[in-house]
Amino acid sequence: MTCRLQKDAELTLADGERLILSVERSPKAKRMRLRIDRLKRRAVLILTKRSSERAGLAFAAEHADWLRRQLAALPDKKIFADGFRFSLLGENVVIRHSPEAKRGVWLEESVVWVSGDALYLPRRTVDFIKEHFRRYAKSRLAQTAAALGTKVRRLTVRDTKSRWGSCSRSGDVSLSWRLALAPREVADYVIVHEVSHLREMNHSEAFWKTVASVMPDYKAKERWLKRNAAFLYSFEG
Repeated sequence: MTCRLQKDAELTLADGERLILSVERSPKAKRMRLRIDRLKRRAVLILTKRSSERAGLAFAAEHADWLRRQLAALPDKKIFADGFRFSLLGENVVIRHSPEAKRGVWLEESVVWVSGDALYLPRRTVDFIKEHFRRYAKSRLAQTAAALGTKVRRLTVRDTKSRWGSCSRSGDVSLSWRLALAPREVADYVIVHEVSHLREMNHSEAFWKTVASVMPDYKAKERWLKRNAAFLYSFEG
C-alpha cells in the first residue's frame, strides 16, 4: 500500500499527555487505522482518501491506551559503541575502538575493530554491517537461485520500514540490513522467501511449497521475525 506523508500532528489526550503522530493519507485505505513506525518510534495515523484529519485524531484518541502500550513496549534504542556486544549473522561479536589504526573497520576473531575518530564509530559500524551482510546475502542468493533454477539480477541492501525483503519480476532483490542482526538461519529464510518469488510472484500454495522445498522449517523463522521485529528495529541505523 502506497501512502503519501502529509504532516505531523499533535494529539492531546484526556489526561493532558501529548503525542506526536505522523499523518498519512492512502487512496487505497478502506478505513482509518493506526500503526507504530518502529524506525522513528512514533505512532502513524493512516487516513482514507475522504476521511478528515479531525476525524482521524478523534479516532486516535479513542485508541490512546493501545498507542501508549505499543510505544511503551518498544525496546530501548541500541547504539553501536566501544564494548557493545551483538550478534552478527549468529556470531557473537564485540566492538573495539582502535583510533590509531588505519584499516577502517574489520572483523577479526569475533571482534569488530573500528579505527578513526570515536564520533564516527556508530556510522562506520553500521556501514560495515551492511557491507558484511551484502556479501553474505549475495552468495546465499546465488546458491538459492541455482537450487530453484532461477537467477537474481541485482541485490540492494537498505533500511526498510515494514518489509524484510522484496523481489521484482526482473530479478531485483532488496533486503533489510537489520537481518544481519538476526540469527543466520532467519536471514537465510528471508533470502529463500524472496528468491521463491522468482518462481511464484504471489503467496499461493505453490509459493509456500517452493519455500518449503529449500527450507522445510521456514515457519519457525517467520515466528522469530514476528516476535523480534521491535528488537531488530531498536538498533540505531
